[in-house]
Amino acid sequence: MRLSFTAGVFPLIILLMLGCKPNATDRINNAASIGSISRLPENPLEMTPMAVSLQPEAKTMSTLYGNGIAAKRLRDGADYAPGSVLYLVTWKGKADPDWFGARIPDRVTAIERISFGQNGQKSYTFFKGPAWDSALDLKKEERLAIILSIPIAKSP
Repeated sequence: MRLSFTAGVFPLIILLMLGCKPNATDRINNAASIGSISRLPENPLEMTPMAVSLQPEAKTMSTLYGNGIAAKRLRDGADYAPGSVLYLVTWKGKADPDWFGARIPDRVTAIERISFGQNGQKSYTFFKGPAWDSALDLKKEERLAIILSIPIAKSP
């Protein structure tokens, strides 16, 4: 009995060792970085993620980020306070090489920034990403309304 158990464990260990990928340097998704867009006043990826959305028909994915003041809305449920800054970062999606059927961010399509002034005025700025599709027609007021209507993720 002990011999059959040992004979079954060795092939399992060998399969596990062969299945491991030794080179982990290619595991970082540098294409999804926003480092190539240097005109941004701050890095939105260092802010608090507030909502995620997928657009399967366009094969894109977006994340809404907010600074510390905007992130208070996650806890308090109030409107955005003066000094809040929001970023909507949109990526083209691509197939995940490690998980069948999964999609991961590829290249940045667009970054949209909304800031809230002291008197409640909203400022909208659009930054083109390297994967920008010029067929998309953006209207400032329309995009402002869409971004502000995104439901915020609820945290326990």
